[in-house]
Amino acid sequence: MKVTRYLLYPCLLMAASTSAQNAMTSSPYSMFGLGEMASGLYGQNTSMAGVTVGMREGMLMNIENPAGLTALDSCKLFAEASAFVKNERYRSDGSSSNAFTGNFSAFSLGGRIMRRWYMSAGVTPYSFVGYYFKSSQELEGSPGTFVTSTFSGTGGLSKAFLSQGFLLTKHLSVGMNLNFIFGNMTQNEIQSAMTVSREMSGRSFYADFGLQYHRPIARETFLTVGAIYGYKQRISLKNTVTVTGSSTETPYNQKRVTQYLPQYIGIGSSLAHKKWTYALDYLFRQYGVLNSGDSRVKFRDSHELRLGVCYFPNGFSSSSYWKRMSYKAGVSVSTPYLRLKGQSGGAYRVSVGLGLPVLNGRINTAFYYDRLQLQGNALRRDIMGFTVTYTLSEKFYQVKL
Repeated sequence: MKVTRYLLYPCLLMAASTSAQNAMTSSPYSMFGLGEMASGLYGQNTSMAGVTVGMREGMLMNIENPAGLTALDSCKLFAEASAFVKNERYRSDGSSSNAFTGNFSAFSLGGRIMRRWYMSAGVTPYSFVGYYFKSSQELEGSPGTFVTSTFSGTGGLSKAFLSQGFLLTKHLSVGMNLNFIFGNMTQNEIQSAMTVSREMSGRSFYADFGLQYHRPIARETFLTVGAIYGYKQRISLKNTVTVTGSSTETPYNQKRVTQYLPQYIGIGSSLAHKKWTYALDYLFRQYGVLNSGDSRVKFRDSHELRLGVCYFPNGFSSSSYWKRMSYKAGVSVSTPYLRLKGQSGGAYRVSVGLGLPVLNGRINTAFYYDRLQLQGNALRRDIMGFTVTYTLSEKFYQVKL
């Protein structure tokens, strides 16, 4: 049974590689740049506002800071899968749209390889493209005559990763993620009997790094301080445009589109005291390197602050199911990476959730509300969502007495 379970996971990993190609967002602004950046849709700490930089725990598959992998139970192998559903509402200049989306969002495997070496591998979404809207414009030279165009887009980029964590000393861990970004994005514009389809596809390799310093500072009190860094990486997208008329279809190979995976840096810490864990993260992402292709839409650098808390009453040894549950909450504030028509604004997210013990693992749930608002009614986005993450653990090493 143990072998069968883990043989199923490579199949799930293959399925996840196409997850970003399905409907995972309904944002009309995902048509710009690399699409809408994936955030807050997977992981055990989604209910804690996504704090990860300074987090480490015996069942936590921390792929954001791979140094945290060294806290995994050294006798077990872990497999993890996440899924989400969300309802999105967008309002801009008096118009609005609603959409309900959901999908699997992440899969990973991980555990100890050698005494001080831990590893994880999996697939997560990197960005999403998903939109559908219509626009009417007056025909030049024909007052009172309007032409309606329909715009739609699907796809996105996925990230396959190999994470490694090394326990250098009793209190110091380092880690590295080796990432392969891949995927395609399709954009369509339909006007009368003519359809213009643009398909962009690309791939790129890059790495990011993590560090954690962890030690007890008092009885039943543990402090962890961490940092993460990812460098700016070029990604070249093959660009094919196909024009379809009433009886013809003509493909054109266009000049390749150059975009960049933005540089980012994060620092964070967590304090575990008896039944409570508190965590704080700060992240800076250099989204300003992205090109929207539209003068009305600009990307800008983003700052984000996350705060999370977890209450774990009596741990795994308690005979009471309620006391073996964990109770989590979090809040984050950030500056949006989009500027529309010169307008900037702010965003925040609040989340709550539970960690539920189950046979051979744990299920973590999260309910969240996310709001982004730009000045001058340029854009308001409201999202209500639910995520679930199942972590399966099986003993793979037997300690010899």
